[in-house]
Amino acid sequence: QAQQAQPAPPAVAKVEPKAPAASAPAATSTKAGAPSKLDANGLPVSWSIQLASLSNRAGAEKLQQTLRSQGYNAYIRAAGGMNRVYVGPLIERADAERTRDAINRQNSLKGFVVRFQPERS
Repeated sequence: QAQQAQPAPPAVAKVEPKAPAASAPAATSTKAGAPSKLDANGLPVSWSIQLASLSNRAGAEKLQQTLRSQGYNAYIRAAGGMNRVYVGPLIERADAERTRDAINRQNSLKGFVVRFQPERS
């Protein structure tokens, strides 16, 4: 019968990612399979770029939408009455630094790389 669909999974495994082969599992697989370092909570160490800290929530949301329209994973975290706009997380710090540089050039910002912290509930 139509059992010929079984060869497809090995073909998926052969897809070559954009990243170098050494970091391919971290870039293409789930976090559970990533070979990166783990933090005290057992989560992979990852990085984000803080781009702004605004008192005005509407301004933070506008920047978030601008960044998302450019293809970045932008998010907002409230801290101490301020709304911080981030992009990330990224597994490799070098990737975060390259992304920061690109965002800084595109948007005339002065972002900086920080450790990604999961949102506390």
